Amino acid sequence: MSGAGERRSLVALLSAHYLSSFGNAITVVTVPLYVLARTDSAAATGLAGFAGTLPLIFAGAVGGVWIDRLGGRRVSVLSDALAGLLTGLVPVLDATVGLPMPALLALLFARSLVATPANAARVSLIRPVAAAAGVRLETANSWYQAAPRLGLVVGAPLAALLVAALGAAVGLYVDAAGLLLAALLVTVGVPALAAAPTTGRAGFARQLVEGATLVRRMPVIAAMTAFVFVTNLLDAAFTPVLLPVYTHDVLHDGRYLGWLIAASGCGAVLGTFLYAPASRRLLASRRRTMLGCFVVIGALRLSIAATPPPAVLIGICLLLGLAAGPLNPLLTTVTLEHVPEEARGRVFGLGSAVALSGAPLSVLLAGWSVGAVGLVPTLAAFGGAYLLLVAVALRGRSLHAMDAYAPGGSAEAAGPSAVDKQAGAGDERGGLAGQEGGHRAEVPGPTHPTQRDARADLREPGVGR
Repeated sequence: MSGAGERRSLVALLSAHYLSSFGNAITVVTVPLYVLARTDSAAATGLAGFAGTLPLIFAGAVGGVWIDRLGGRRVSVLSDALAGLLTGLVPVLDATVGLPMPALLALLFARSLVATPANAARVSLIRPVAAAAGVRLETANSWYQAAPRLGLVVGAPLAALLVAALGAAVGLYVDAAGLLLAALLVTVGVPALAAAPTTGRAGFARQLVEGATLVRRMPVIAAMTAFVFVTNLLDAAFTPVLLPVYTHDVLHDGRYLGWLIAASGCGAVLGTFLYAPASRRLLASRRRTMLGCFVVIGALRLSIAATPPPAVLIGICLLLGLAAGPLNPLLTTVTLEHVPEEARGRVFGLGSAVALSGAPLSVLLAGWSVGAVGLVPTLAAFGGAYLLLVAVALRGRSLHAMDAYAPGGSAEAAGPSAVDKQAGAGDERGGLAGQEGGHRAEVPGPTHPTQRDARADLREPGVGR
């Protein structure tokens, strides 16, 4: 049975993630209000938003290499500490020596650059820390993935109240303090052995290429990455473009936008927490759960095209969030189970970069489509694309390996993927860890053939050339 120390490590890791997530939610609200109050310029506010979001496209992939070189614990601490210091510098410099606009943009860019790898760094720590605490990986991931959703639902409104009462500068100080406290919690609460650096002496660029090569050589990870890219492409425009246009053109009242976003956020928080108990039986099949969630999301998006009244639309948004809730903890669990420890930082970093890369295109595409064919056809097209994507996924075999570690599943039942065939999936030693008497998170070290093959990929001299 796990001791109190191991459980405290998991609590410290989760607490740090919640503090960081709430800080990010505060930043989302306070930075634009701070810049707008300081410059009285919408253009300057837009530039600040651009400077803060641009690093998201590449910082995750680059940060993933550093996670595998230095260890997730070190990168998590450095990322939060540097982000906290840079965030605090903004109001300090502005109140003392002054802060020209170029310097402000540089600070916001640097803050986002150093803060981005923190999430992937903490994700890389979940599996060993949860296993030591005796907590199922699905449960730990549900608790973990609820943080950013809860941060937006609770943290963003609290930040707005804080700014209204005390000013935007105070919000930045609160964000900085939360990030520094998150760094301290990981420093003192998470053992160094849970995040030892695992990469060899290969160069930085070589390790980045190796991470991409590993994703390509693991069909289940490659399929999930492609799936997430397409679904994020369909999702990214929903809140910033489609919902605002809907409230303006159909409901004729912009105040409904807040209710719709709040309903979606509450549903997402609920769905994320409910996934942990439901994953034991009801949602035990990861593949069916993922595809089922996307079928529900597609159907609900199509129902919005029927222009329901406000009360019904709020209910639809709540259900949309509920259906989306299990996806992040589910996908994180599968990735942690299949990807070897020495490559998790790069795989999670690349996945984050790929997922975010489609967001600008999604917003542009949705805006063009609404202007060219109208809101209702655009909603129908985006919703129908979900169902088409699921239909395509059902024809493939790669996603079957998502259930290789699921309770009661097996590599054979999941269907042999190409990488399993290369590794010798028929080997009796390559059976599911769960068949040996426990969930995969409880079993130290990789035993599945997919992971053995992935480790060989990382050691193979020709990889990345």
